[in-house]
Amino acid sequence: MLDSRKMTIAICAIPVWFWPIFGALSLFALLFVLFLWCGRGARSFYFDPQDYAYYEKDNLGQRKLPIAAVNKASTFAPLLEGYIGVAKLVITLAAASIAFGGSQSSRRGIFVAKVMLAFSILYGVMFTALLQFFYDDYTQDVNSYVPWRYALIQALGFSTLICFVMGYFVWAFNVG
Repeated sequence: MLDSRKMTIAICAIPVWFWPIFGALSLFALLFVLFLWCGRGARSFYFDPQDYAYYEKDNLGQRKLPIAAVNKASTFAPLLEGYIGVAKLVITLAAASIAFGGSQSSRRGIFVAKVMLAFSILYGVMFTALLQFFYDDYTQDVNSYVPWRYALIQALGFSTLICFVMGYFVWAFNVG
């Protein structure tokens, strides 16, 4: 059995870049599994509520849909623009922080914050690209938005925001 001194030495021997990468990848994996588990009973998900109203007539008693769903007036397109706009803002702020925060890069905490912000950018770009791709695919086949795609989009979106927030928290605690 390892004593605490040997364990401390082993943990300190791990490079500083390992922990934020391990944390960001673990966060994504945890969120992906969580959303996949939550959607395990569904055949597919719907971007537009009128599609749910049309294809899931038997389940309408379980859900309350907006009137726009009945009138076939609601689409995901305006929401898509909003999601992409928020992702662009997060990506821009994270990239600017990494680029212009160079004078403080010698501190370990700032380096960790920059890695977290870099993962925020990675997840944000993947989120926007896959969301657009999946929605375009959905417009051709309503049943294409299957649970693993839903889980992937949700995990990427929330990973983007969590890595962004965590990056700034780590940065803030290491500035002084």
